[in-house]
Amino acid sequence: MSEMKKFIQSYRFLQVLTGIVYIFMAILAMKYTDENITQSIQLMGLFSLIKGFFEIMNKDKISKRTHHKQSSAIILGVVDILVGVILVTNITLSLTSLSILFGIWFVSDAVISFFMLDLAKRISTVYYVVALIVDLIGGLIGLILIVASTTSIISVPNLISYYFLLFGFTKIIGGVINKQNLHSLD
Repeated sequence: MSEMKKFIQSYRFLQVLTGIVYIFMAILAMKYTDENITQSIQLMGLFSLIKGFFEIMNKDKISKRTHHKQSSAIILGVVDILVGVILVTNITLSLTSLSILFGIWFVSDAVISFFMLDLAKRISTVYYVVALIVDLIGGLIGLILIVASTTSIISVPNLISYYFLLFGFTKIIGGVINKQNLHSLD
């Protein structure tokens, strides 16, 4: 039982849990309809708020894990909080506005994730390459959402869903293969 307790208190568990939340968000995005879009968007906004506060509150721990100052965590946290506030409070956003907002969020997240890739590299070179590719794809999805908005061939909810799925699976994979719990702070 102590193994399970150690896992739950580890950085690995946080990665797996974050991945599961991302996949849940992908499922919400897949199920967009005119009737449930407001609730889905508000849930995503709530997730963004929580993620933003977590990033800011854990800036020091992230700095210790990466071994360099992490002002990127503050920037990402502020972007997450701003997006979250907009999504939670403004329930009348058009699909074009949502597309641009999610695009900005995804591009910001992908760019800042590049600064944290050294964490992935210490877990595994293969995981590093996968995380790098996912960051590039996430940035591309964000750019498509910003530039193409509602005129893209793939629907906005599908693009949002793909983004959350990619990042969710990457987080889960990182949590599972990080057997040595390299980034825990004892």
